[in-house]
Amino acid sequence: MPEEIPLELAKNLASYNNAGAVAEFSVYKLYPEEEYLFPKYYKSGESILDLACGMGRTTLLLHEMGLKVRGVDRSEIFIEIAKRRLPYLDLNVGSYDHIEEEDSSFSHILISFNGIDCAYPAAQRAAALRECARVLKPGGTFIYSSHNLKSLHWISPYYRGRMRWKLRNSMKAFKEWAYVLEEDEYLFYASPDFVVRQTENVGLKLLERKGFSRFSNERIDTYFSPYVHYAFTKPAG
Repeated sequence: MPEEIPLELAKNLASYNNAGAVAEFSVYKLYPEEEYLFPKYYKSGESILDLACGMGRTTLLLHEMGLKVRGVDRSEIFIEIAKRRLPYLDLNVGSYDHIEEEDSSFSHILISFNGIDCAYPAAQRAAALRECARVLKPGGTFIYSSHNLKSLHWISPYYRGRMRWKLRNSMKAFKEWAYVLEEDEYLFYASPDFVVRQTENVGLKLLERKGFSRFSNERIDTYFSPYVHYAFTKPAG
């Protein structure tokens, strides 16, 4: 029997099966936070599992940094296109809440561009975190970004042009986490403290978190950033 998935998750997956999504994810570049984090934690020759890799944006660039990278995405369309464009990369269809890899098999795991926030329901996100902790080698890093629910509190410089949407969702900012309907997707938003606590509960330890660099103050930058990057490690022993 085919896998039964929630309507909200089906809606999320369907939002990537169109020409607009293909065009949006056909940009091959690193974002500023990635340009800071990747050279800091990744070294040539190390292994990395690039989950929710889309059409291989980060997979390609990690390969060019000299890492042994495997890209995985749930979208068959994205992986099919990526394989045609980048046939020399290791690209596979799969899900981050059921990773088909051995325990402690990768030096690093990456979920870029808030890909983990497409998980629905929240139990799927929690399962993804457990799976990443299982597959990560001791001493390795898990880097991912996640939407920041607290950024909906105030007039953020990053929401210009979206104030009606922001006001409609601003009361959710008093919660620790919530799903927010953004265009055609149900996306998980959470406070940075909740993200850290949830990830540390699966046995990982926070190394650092990085918001958009605008105010030259880590706490303020984190509070106002629409999404935040997190770097965790798996303690040895």
